[in-house]
Amino acid sequence: MKVKDIMLRNTASVLPECNLEEVIKIMALQRMNGIPVVDENQKVVGFISNHDIIKALLPNYLGIINSNTFITEFIHLSKKLREYANHKVEEFMKRDIKTVNEDDNEVMAADMLIRYRIHHLPVIRNGYLVGIVTMKDLLKAMLENKENQENEKVEVK
Repeated sequence: MKVKDIMLRNTASVLPECNLEEVIKIMALQRMNGIPVVDENQKVVGFISNHDIIKALLPNYLGIINSNTFITEFIHLSKKLREYANHKVEEFMKRDIKTVNEDDNEVMAADMLIRYRIHHLPVIRNGYLVGIVTMKDLLKAMLENKENQENEKVEVK
């Protein structure tokens, strides 16, 4: 199975000049934890996730989650978000990102998601964004493929 058969097409993306507030609103509206960053020609230039934003604004947040100061730090994060709302996404995005080609197979996509511990894998065609694939998409496709194989076995009998 090829990635293009699994991926989410027409996925949202943002430009590097987009401000943080807009990015957060788009991710919330699209129910996404992260979003590809593209240039004017739809070439992938980065990726921004909720994790990237929180880590940039509150660098020690992983240590804070398990501490008694979590509520205080959460309030601090809220203030920082308002403070940085108009900053550009290019300040926070990852630039060295992994992508997969639409003609690659699902095993390669799954390997990259697991190996690099990422949740979203931009799908490209000649460097241009054409979709996004997640582990959830891959698992769903595997189940559907299994059901199709079982149905074919029943029909052959």
